[in-house]
Amino acid sequence: MAPTEGTPLNPSNPSRHPSKRKTRVAVLIGTVIAAAAVIGLWSAGKADQAVTTTTSSPPVSGVFCDVTKQDAGYINLPNKKDDHYFYWYFESRSNPTTDPFVIWLTGGPGTSSIMALLAENGPCKVNDNLTTSINPYSWTSNANVLWLDQPTNVGFSYSTAAEDDDHDQDDVGENFYAFLQGFLDKHPELEGRPLFITGESYAGHYIPAVSHKIWQESKKNTTASARINLEGIAIGNGLTNPKIQVAHVLDMVDNEYNITLMDGEEYERAKDHLQKCLKVGEAYLTNGTIPDPDYALEVCDILIPPFKNARRNPYDIRLPCPNVEENSDCYDITAITEFLNQDYVKKELNAPSNIQWQESNENVNHAFTGSGDFVRSYDGYVADLLDDSDIRVLLYVGDADTMCNWFGVKAWATAMDWKHKDEINAAIEHPFLTSDGSVNAGTVSAYKNQLTLLRLFNAGHMVPRDQPAVSLEMLNRFISGEHF
Repeated sequence: MAPTEGTPLNPSNPSRHPSKRKTRVAVLIGTVIAAAAVIGLWSAGKADQAVTTTTSSPPVSGVFCDVTKQDAGYINLPNKKDDHYFYWYFESRSNPTTDPFVIWLTGGPGTSSIMALLAENGPCKVNDNLTTSINPYSWTSNANVLWLDQPTNVGFSYSTAAEDDDHDQDDVGENFYAFLQGFLDKHPELEGRPLFITGESYAGHYIPAVSHKIWQESKKNTTASARINLEGIAIGNGLTNPKIQVAHVLDMVDNEYNITLMDGEEYERAKDHLQKCLKVGEAYLTNGTIPDPDYALEVCDILIPPFKNARRNPYDIRLPCPNVEENSDCYDITAITEFLNQDYVKKELNAPSNIQWQESNENVNHAFTGSGDFVRSYDGYVADLLDDSDIRVLLYVGDADTMCNWFGVKAWATAMDWKHKDEINAAIEHPFLTSDGSVNAGTVSAYKNQLTLLRLFNAGHMVPRDQPAVSLEMLNRFISGEHF
């Protein structure tokens, strides 16, 4: 297995500043219960043309976070009343005039992508004293990379109109497409450049939705396909098919790290309740309602306490988390939060002084869970891309994560109905070796170069944080079209 390459950004008491990254089994199953209160689905206004107004943004100084050229600011969405999507973009450290264009989306729903920039795969990291230090494993090493705060009201993104709120992947796809048109207006040098959309967690919903939207538009309009040259998508520890993935929640009890998560009695009780909980979820997907929410709460909630009783980080079972009850994801983000909310930082990033950055927006989370989006599956969108385009798909998973675990991701990927389903199921699994052959970083199976399933050792939910060097090599191979 690969050596541990990452350490917590701020290795102090993890309960000091609770964080609420919401793609977790508790919320997933709780969503089934929340659906009982759903009175309808919302949809945002749709734009006939993605002609986007842009907000003027002075360039970010070259010594702020990295010495490479960068741009931060807003795109105003024309399909909304007053919606401002915030981004932070960095040119490649290698050859920005020819290197690919990569976009990163963090999940949640409701979590800021700027969190990933500063804690996982961006050009710099925030120190405890609120200074920054260079990340040698930044994904900008060989790519031009943009981190986007979306949906509406996530991170530094904002709207002053309630009707701009987002609720499902239709909204996400429309808004992303409009944003991308506006960003390319500001950066025409990226038009036609190979584009790769990446992300983790609930981005397992987002990425299929936005890539499917791009694919649909390119089929209707050759000009659109020439401008937006989508070549691949990469989903890390993603939630894409909840129905299948929840069925594999308990598979992590028998894990490669020999960590005890529950005893035999707890496991047998949890297995029984899992089957009942799955039936509740199936009833909602079939009928759109839950006849007995109290029963649903009873059979689904019992799945979670045994994991908490183990006092392990649910996003990385290798790590203890004594205060897991109070601090759901066991990471301290105090320094990042304080850094981003300094006046001089907001000025550098062209963010309004009255906007307070927060890692997660609970209102956004509740809007998506309440609409039923959380329990919907988007593997069909991935299948469309595989069946009718040359878009390559990479599914990578840190195998110490219990929330969106390897077993569930592999299960939905191999169950997905597409024309080469038999071939991916017959693919021989082999070691994922680093380029010099010195480290066995995981296992990989693939159908040609079209669909790749990558399991990464010694990594949890946030692979770039836990294995920065390995994740950079993974990205570089993917965007260059190399086989794994």
